[in-house]
Amino acid sequence: MDFKFSEEQEIFRRMVSQFAKNELAPLIDELEEKDELPVEIMRKMGELGFFGILYPEKYGGSNGDVITFCILIEEISYISAAVAGITNIQLNGVASPVFIFGTEEQKKRFLIPSIKGEKIGAIAMTEPNAGSDAASIRTSAKKDGNDYIINGSKIFCSNGGAADLFFLTAVTDPGKRGKGISLFIIERGTPGFTVSKNIKKLGAHGVGTYELIFEDCRIPSDNLLGEENKGFYNLMKTVERNRIGVTAMAVGLARAAFDEALKYAKEREQFGQPIGNFQGIQFKLADMAMELELATTMLYKAAWMDSEGMRCNKEASIAKLFASEMVNRIAYQALQIHGGYGYMLEYPVQRYFRDARLFEIFEGTSEIQRIIISREIGL
Repeated sequence: MDFKFSEEQEIFRRMVSQFAKNELAPLIDELEEKDELPVEIMRKMGELGFFGILYPEKYGGSNGDVITFCILIEEISYISAAVAGITNIQLNGVASPVFIFGTEEQKKRFLIPSIKGEKIGAIAMTEPNAGSDAASIRTSAKKDGNDYIINGSKIFCSNGGAADLFFLTAVTDPGKRGKGISLFIIERGTPGFTVSKNIKKLGAHGVGTYELIFEDCRIPSDNLLGEENKGFYNLMKTVERNRIGVTAMAVGLARAAFDEALKYAKEREQFGQPIGNFQGIQFKLADMAMELELATTMLYKAAWMDSEGMRCNKEASIAKLFASEMVNRIAYQALQIHGGYGYMLEYPVQRYFRDARLFEIFEGTSEIQRIIISREIGL
C-alpha cells in the first residue's frame, strides 16, 4: 500500500497551510471574542477554489478527491477547528446535496455561488426535541399551490448569522417519521424566516450558533431539493463524507495540541532540566503520538475508500469515533503538560481543550457511532 500523497496533494497541503497561518491565525483572538466568522475569509477560500475540490469544472470545481478534501480540512483545523467546521459544511454539507439531488437550475442558483464563496450555507436540521433522533423533527412544510408554507424552529445552526442559504429539513407527510421528511433551501430575507439569537457555547468560537424561527414562511416549490418525502434519506447518503470531514478536523486539532505540548516540553525547565527529559512526560507524548498516528491512518483509509467509490459507512464511523475521543485525550494531556500555564487563556492549549469536547457530540455522538458500528458488524 502507498501511504504517500501525490506531488499535487503535497503542493496543495503547503498552500492551505500557508493560507491558514497567514489569514486565519491572526484572527484567532477576534474569533474567540466575537464568536462570528468574517465573511471575507469565506470569500477568499472560495476564490482559492477550496469549496470546489469535490465538484466538476463545469460548476467551478477542480475534480479533486476525498483525500484532497481531508488535507484541506486537516490543515484548516490545525489553526482553527471552528473555521474547519464551516469549511466542511460549505464544501460537503451544503454543496453535496445540491450536486447529487439538485436540478440543473438549482445547481446554477445555489451550487455554483456556494463553490465560489459568493453564497454561504448553513444546515438547519436540529430542533430542541430532535437531536440524535433526527427523524423526530416537528418543523412542517405544507403544500399550498405552487408554494410550501414552513412553520417551526431549528436550533444549533452553525454560522447562521453569516449564511445566505439554509438547508432545512421539514415534515411534509406527518406520521411517517423519516419517510415523510423533505429537504428545502431557504434564502436569507424570506418573509416569515427569522435568524434569532447567537447561542453562547463552551468552544468552537468564531462560528456563531443560532436559533431559527419559521412563521408561515412561504417558499416556492422550486426550492424543494430532491423528491418530496425523500429528504431525510438523501441527507443520510452524505453522512459518510461528513464523518470523514469531522475526522479530519479532529486530526488537525489533535496535531496542533500535540505540537504545542512537544514544544513546551522541550522549552519548560524544572529541577534544572527540560520537563521533556522526565519519563512521565515522555510517556504522555509517546502515547499522544501513537494515538494521533492511528487516527490519521483511519482518516485516510476511509478517505481512500470514499475516493474509490467504495462503501465506507463502518470505516467512517470507526474513524470518527476514535478520532473524536483521541482528540479529547490529546488535548487533555497537552493541557496537563503545560501545568498551570495551560489553564491560562493566553496559551492556545486551553482553546484546543474546549474545542475538542464538541467532537464527541456533533455529526453523530460517540454513542450513535457505536450503534452504527454494531449494526455494520452484524449485531
